[in-house]
Amino acid sequence: MSITEIKKMLSTLIQYEDSIITHVIPGLIELVYSKGTQSFQLTTLIDGNMSPYDDIDSASEALYIILNPEGLLLL
Repeated sequence: MSITEIKKMLSTLIQYEDSIITHVIPGLIELVYSKGTQSFQLTTLIDGNMSPYDDIDSASEALYIILNPEGLLLL
């Protein structure tokens, strides 16, 4: 998944009013967007590490790195 596709997906999540939307890639990550806090939360399921992100750019970069560890140098 390219960084452009990730940003588009995250932008779509923001459009949903009064919702908490969760995307899960089993065994890898959980991504939650909360309209109430206007933030993304990314949890790596292997270690339970939770990281909050207040904007699309930082959330998409973190998600890109997790999904494409070999493409780290392409950012």
